[in-house]
Amino acid sequence: MFTAGLTAAHVGLLELLDDRERQRVDRAVPEADRARFLLGAALLRTVAGAMLDLPAEAVAVDRTCSQCGRWHGRPRLPGTALEMSVSHSGAIVTVAVLPGGGRVGVDVERTGDRPVREVVAWTIAEAQFKAGGGPGLTIHRLPPPVVPRHVLTLATNRAAATVEVVDATTLLPPSTS
Repeated sequence: MFTAGLTAAHVGLLELLDDRERQRVDRAVPEADRARFLLGAALLRTVAGAMLDLPAEAVAVDRTCSQCGRWHGRPRLPGTALEMSVSHSGAIVTVAVLPGGGRVGVDVERTGDRPVREVVAWTIAEAQFKAGGGPGLTIHRLPPPVVPRHVLTLATNRAAATVEVVDATTLLPPSTS
């Protein structure tokens, strides 16, 4: 599991994205949503590229929705054995990776003024949904990210999965401005 704070987002990350991802960044409003999507897409590509021994910009990402066919679905990496899930909320972006296939879903939520129990329940439901739902999923409540007032949950069909949360800020290319 790889996390980065929203402050790691910068315009130079656009170079890692494909045309459709750049268009989505351009359409996002407000500015914080733009930064979250940019950082999530760049982090996904950077992590996948490192695992596949490819430059981040060469990683093929398919976001076609399995329900409607539009380009807003779960990210898939065709031709690889990597399963990935992305989530962002508040000041945190996170990417979960499951090498060798399987099911994985991650959710991060900022608690804000909501009761933590309510946020935990929500992140569990979202992580399960992102992992495809159904039986056989193990829930991993993870240590809070570096930024306080966030909850992080992972769902996977690998009960014995070793889960490590890594600050991925140093994996991203630095800002040149």
